[in-house]
Amino acid sequence: MKPEPVSWSLTKQQQLQEQLVGMWAEDVWSVQRKRRAQRSELRFALRSPSVKTELKYALWWHFTYGQRDLEKCQPALCSAVTCIVEWLNQTAPTCGSLLEKGLDHWDWSLRSYLVAHGRLRPRTTKFLLATQTYKDYPAENYIIKTFRWIYATIREAYDDRPEMERDIWNLRKLGYAVTLTKTSYLLNFTPIVQSWLRQLAKDFIHYNLALHGTEDCRQKIVSIRRFSQFLVEQAPPVQSWQINRALMVKYIGYLSASGCSEQERHRALVQLRLFLEISAHQLQKEALPRERLIFDEDLPRRPEPLPREIPEEVLAQLREHLESLPTTLLRMVVILLECGLRIGELCSLSLDCLMRDDKQDWYLRLYQSKKKQDHVIPLVNETVVGAIQAQQQEIKARWGTSCAYLFPSIQSPQLPFKRPYFTHRLNMWAVEHQIADRTGKLYRFQSHQFRHTVGMRLINDGVPLDTISRLFNHDSLAMTQRYARKRAAKVREELERVHRQRKTVNYQGESVTGDPRANDLDAQMIRKGVRGQTLAVGGCGRLVVLGECNYANKCLTCPMWLTSTEDLPALKSFSERAIHLQQRATEVGNQFVIQQQGRIITNLALRINSLQEHSEGTSQSHDELLAQLRADLMEAESGLEEAQEAGLRLSAKQLERTVLDLRARIAAVEETT
Repeated sequence: MKPEPVSWSLTKQQQLQEQLVGMWAEDVWSVQRKRRAQRSELRFALRSPSVKTELKYALWWHFTYGQRDLEKCQPALCSAVTCIVEWLNQTAPTCGSLLEKGLDHWDWSLRSYLVAHGRLRPRTTKFLLATQTYKDYPAENYIIKTFRWIYATIREAYDDRPEMERDIWNLRKLGYAVTLTKTSYLLNFTPIVQSWLRQLAKDFIHYNLALHGTEDCRQKIVSIRRFSQFLVEQAPPVQSWQINRALMVKYIGYLSASGCSEQERHRALVQLRLFLEISAHQLQKEALPRERLIFDEDLPRRPEPLPREIPEEVLAQLREHLESLPTTLLRMVVILLECGLRIGELCSLSLDCLMRDDKQDWYLRLYQSKKKQDHVIPLVNETVVGAIQAQQQEIKARWGTSCAYLFPSIQSPQLPFKRPYFTHRLNMWAVEHQIADRTGKLYRFQSHQFRHTVGMRLINDGVPLDTISRLFNHDSLAMTQRYARKRAAKVREELERVHRQRKTVNYQGESVTGDPRANDLDAQMIRKGVRGQTLAVGGCGRLVVLGECNYANKCLTCPMWLTSTEDLPALKSFSERAIHLQQRATEVGNQFVIQQQGRIITNLALRINSLQEHSEGTSQSHDELLAQLRADLMEAESGLEEAQEAGLRLSAKQLERTVLDLRARIAAVEETT
């Protein structure tokens, strides 16, 4: 649908002229980049004085309100404005206003002018898809794009209608809180083709704005647009009073055939149902049916949500290539990895966000737009403090006191960094460095994954739920418990894998089976969670009523000691140690130790041989085993790096042995394939 026509007047044009004072009233604007000798000029040598005023007003508005930065885009902008001036002087030297003609007319005229002068060359731009692959798209000419936003700004300046009577609402003019880290502050009803549906949508969104946020309104407009497109393609003559169950059934089929995901279809149907029912009941739209037209049974089943934390193997690659990130992006990722901020909170951090208490410990002050309040969190990692201080110094050196943000927008220091730009640049970097998951598929980052990753790491480190809830400033402990449930699911997955291959033997290598109800995974998870009287390796078959165990040599020669397949690495370690002790005893002639260790070696050999036979008989496929071993290796290597950085020598030595053992096992498996 084309935009509504807007009329211009000499009175309004005079008001635009009055806005241009000082340098902005001149016909030549001279600008110069800071810290550079480069100078550019914007020249307004237009024959039509009124069009000159409109052109200068549009540029003044964008520079004054931070939509464009005078210090960054002047070379390309100056060239585009010069071309537009030459074209207007040739095609419309006596034009009273650009609004005398519609945008389509000017667009066609400018395009023809560029073709005639050899300045319209076909160009393509690469766009990164959700599959982490690039696709080429035709790119619009920069001069044409420049004229379009100039025309839109002039059209907006002449439009005196109340905001809600327009087809595009400016949320800032309506006084609603706008998230500056997002790219849009407009609600666009123009794509809704049917006039009756467009007016219904406006009334509904006006009501919805009083109850929900602007992003919720934007999503609901998208669902109404989708329904509008369906009507254009499948039922063009339909009016509001003709909406019925049969039409909804047809729309459900339309969505299924459109190829959109189950989640998208679910959202589209739920939001359309909400739109129709609120319009009919709360807003009292008489033409709409009162009965329910979309039932719960019509909604597609929503798939199980995938884990939202970043996988360990991806984190390891991220840390490996971290230094190759652009400086600003690097500092943002460092903060996200340690603090778990939402991306909007990170992008809107103030320049003076660092604080200290009376003990001189560091804290981070941030604004949570979701709760509309400040929040203070402790900083325990000096790397994060250093990254913030380096960014503060850089911003102060470049912008002085004119920039209020730690991470300003690339367009203007008066605006915060844009959320979509962070994710886009991070994924471009991920493709460049071939960051992949354990299946080899290129990994696509989402900004909120960093928050979930920090939450899961804190849960795994044993941090109390109450502390995590306070750190994340959750409304309730139930929100934090999601991380605990994910941790439980991961433990269950590990137990299931072990359970399928587990065998338990006694001191003679004979298989031992327990009550199936006690072997149930839920019971095993509870035992793992409460960490009761369980041996470090294996389990004890001795009755509790017999009291304390006084058996010599602890468990190694005890007939009540039960061990399973998951205990094999520890059993082999015990066996190697016993052999080493027996060799030393032989050298010094200590018969008691020789006999003692001989019994231990024999008992362990029985266990190990019996368990190894079972393990080999129920082994995974080569591909599954290799994938598991490589994942374990990546996790061990990541843990080794952290242990070395933290100065934990004993842990580092143990992890070094684990890494060497895993590499040897991987090599052995690869040789057999």
